[in-house]
Amino acid sequence: MSCVFHYSNLVQKLPPVLNSGQLLPHADTHVETPLLWFSAHPFWEPTATKPCWTGGTLVNLKFWEYRDLFGCVRFALPADDNRLMTWREACNYACLPRNERRKLEAAARKRGGDPKQWFAVPVAIPLTDVKLEVLSGNTWRAIS
Repeated sequence: MSCVFHYSNLVQKLPPVLNSGQLLPHADTHVETPLLWFSAHPFWEPTATKPCWTGGTLVNLKFWEYRDLFGCVRFALPADDNRLMTWREACNYACLPRNERRKLEAAARKRGGDPKQWFAVPVAIPLTDVKLEVLSGNTWRAIS
């Protein structure tokens, strides 16, 4: 079975997800439409490596730095789940203007991302619908 993954970090993000029992759509600003993002990237979505504040400066981390600082988790959802929208469908759903979409795509490609691998869901996903995996070294391990 083919899957798409919601990539996140172990230290900051996993505890609230486990407490709520679901993955929740999120928006970075109050003007964005909350969506829950997934990627078909088989190891790690490059755009999931978030910057980190260090000494008052926002620093872009390399993947291994992010992994070592925060730990990595992912939630696998079957790729044929009917709640999934493609990147373009998600942009239309969120009423994202074409020029903004292109800026995001260009920025993501510079970081190694591929919009063709991106999918979104506009609703909460119960943890019973996904498989949780934790990155141990460079191997994903299923957690029950």
